[in-house]
Amino acid sequence: MRVLLVEPLVRKFSDRAQSRAREIKDNLRKRPDDESLWYPPLGLMKLATFHKRRGDEVKFVIGKDAKSFEVQDLFSPGVLWDRIYISTLFTFYWKETIETINFYRDAVGGSIHKIFVGGIMASLMRKEIFEDTGVHPVVGILDSPTKIGLDGGENIDALAPDYDILDPDLYAINDTYYAYTTRGCVRHCEWCGVPKLEPDYTSYIDIKETIKGLRKKYGDKPRLKLMDNNVLASSHLEKIVTDLVSLGYGRDQFTETTPKRQRVVDFNQGLDARHLNEQTMSLLKELNIRPMRIAFDKVRNKRAYLRAVELAQKYGVKEFSNYMLYNFKDTPKDLYERLSVNIKLNEKWGRGTSDAKAQIYSYPMRYAPIMSRYEDESSQKRDYVAPQKPEQTSVGWTKRFTRNIEIMKGAAFGAISPTPQLAWRTIGRDYDEFIANLHMPEELLRNRNKHEKEVYEDEPRRPAGTGLVEEFRSFFWRLFNSNPEEAKRFHIAVGENSSAAIRAYLAECKDEEVKRWMVYYLKS
Repeated sequence: MRVLLVEPLVRKFSDRAQSRAREIKDNLRKRPDDESLWYPPLGLMKLATFHKRRGDEVKFVIGKDAKSFEVQDLFSPGVLWDRIYISTLFTFYWKETIETINFYRDAVGGSIHKIFVGGIMASLMRKEIFEDTGVHPVVGILDSPTKIGLDGGENIDALAPDYDILDPDLYAINDTYYAYTTRGCVRHCEWCGVPKLEPDYTSYIDIKETIKGLRKKYGDKPRLKLMDNNVLASSHLEKIVTDLVSLGYGRDQFTETTPKRQRVVDFNQGLDARHLNEQTMSLLKELNIRPMRIAFDKVRNKRAYLRAVELAQKYGVKEFSNYMLYNFKDTPKDLYERLSVNIKLNEKWGRGTSDAKAQIYSYPMRYAPIMSRYEDESSQKRDYVAPQKPEQTSVGWTKRFTRNIEIMKGAAFGAISPTPQLAWRTIGRDYDEFIANLHMPEELLRNRNKHEKEVYEDEPRRPAGTGLVEEFRSFFWRLFNSNPEEAKRFHIAVGENSSAAIRAYLAECKDEEVKRWMVYYLKS
């Protein structure tokens, strides 16, 4: 068979990644940095392995690839491919994904039963995909060929991924292997799609032979990313750790390459703080985990989070990279408190000094619905904002606020700096400053070195800025304290994060100082 594997072009950083690819090709001595490249489409990579073992011809493309229509089977006019597999990511990539599926209909002579769509969106929005394309998606984990109309008892999901199909200048496969040691999760968090994607918790997957086989074929890569959703819930955790140590991912274990490189394991989907205790840490301490990821999604979990992080640090973990969900059922005040917890931990551990005990990078992660459009139409959009609840005593999220959080993160490549002074500068030294920053025009927030007069202690040397950042904060709180009604109108207009809303407000606003500041929003 002739098999085409397609990943829709929905990557957020596609332009950046392609630019980096050109940069690498222009300088062959420069190593690609996996942390800045795309995650590989593991499902398609396992399908590549499956079909190549059957003797099939396999090709991988990204997006709507016109060249895929150039080769034609002389014995079956109009049929270019015997099968096309299309992966899907999140539901807010709906438009591009549906367009991609429909684009390839002609490549199978209009026989939509030869198109197989799987992945996150396919599992969560299977009815909608069928309505818009006529394709019946493959739901959940691809654990049997019967799910794609083929014979055999092989678990496709357990196969080793085929790394040969990907461009190493675009995908994070240069130093990294990917695997699962468990599947599913024992939690049923409201915001998460895992219970629908992987409803049954598998507490142990033996990856030893898979990793050994990959090393034999592709070489000894130093980093192993484990994509488990909740490995600490496994009753076989000790066995999993023993497997990883035997594979060389223990502390002070190195690759068998020249030069040697230290092996690292990364539980990329995070470790559950509620399962992190003396018993589990006594096992995990055997591994070279870098970084350790512990989610802090709710402020009410503060005690459990602090206990887990400080326990891990006591056992020798020095690098943390912790996600914080926001824009779900929290408020900006909630997020500020969680961010402050991490900054204060970095202060306590002496971050920025030569003998720092540990450091935490904080990653605010914006919630966007991943569900059927029958449940919520906003699942197909990226600009979702959590609704304000009547009982809320503090301000809720707006489109401007979520946008400004993303701008703050951009200063440290998607994170809040572990250096305390720089972190306080980024978010605000108190909650009032944080709220002013969330209202701030993008022009000022994005170009703070140009517009902030104060030079912070740990900043690289720079001349003092124009002072517009400080002036805006003063204006903001003066307006809210002296003219609450105008402040409310200002908040609503700014919160929409649209030029139309700003122009409409400017047309009716009588306050000259407000009008002067509104002009900066049109520069963003």
